[in-house]
Amino acid sequence: MNSFFVTGTDTDVGKTCVSAAIAKHLRDNGVDVGVMKPFASGYKATADSVSGDVEILMKYSGAKDPIDLVNPYYFEIPTSPYDACKQLNLEIDISRVIDSYKQLVSIHDVVIVEGIGGIMTPISKNYFVSDLISDLQLSSIIVTGSKIGTVNHLMLTYEHAQQKNLKLKGFVVNQNTSTGYELSNLKHQIFGLTGHKVFGAIPYHESFNIESYVENFPNFIDISGLGFENI
Repeated sequence: MNSFFVTGTDTDVGKTCVSAAIAKHLRDNGVDVGVMKPFASGYKATADSVSGDVEILMKYSGAKDPIDLVNPYYFEIPTSPYDACKQLNLEIDISRVIDSYKQLVSIHDVVIVEGIGGIMTPISKNYFVSDLISDLQLSSIIVTGSKIGTVNHLMLTYEHAQQKNLKLKGFVVNQNTSTGYELSNLKHQIFGLTGHKVFGAIPYHESFNIESYVENFPNFIDISGLGFENI
């Protein structure tokens, strides 16, 4: 079973929710799953707390790994790693991220790596999320929302992934707005434009609850298509 990277067409399209849901499904089926969020940003609930995204990933995966392996870099301002380093006068060592990933892979059967922002979010001036995916030698799942304009964002993401020769597993759609594309229409568009599988689409709920989202995820997503046919 291969580890993989979860990226998205934008920020707030549901990468963490998708990653957590897949991790929970693997865990429930006896797979030792690790999670990784190489870069996280945003304000903490308390000085001692971890990133909210990291907390969610660790909760649903059941992983107990050290935080500095799961999340090597955390920035307490909501921006890209590149911009955070500029503002906070910090530097990023990519080898630290890669070494952390290698340690996690040596511990777990599979590791789910969640990106920050979209595929072209800058980590440094000339290094982007897509470069990290390439350096980790991982295939990707692209998470997309459903608002009008999503197809443009999706195709820009897809075309860049093609240019970088990244391996793509397929797409997951999160209907993150009550307006926008109808789900079956969007799924047909994605397949028609890219030729890659859409594993499924999670419908919009006005009162979002991550517990319910994770629990119902297998009802909307073809888990076997993700490469986990034996569970």
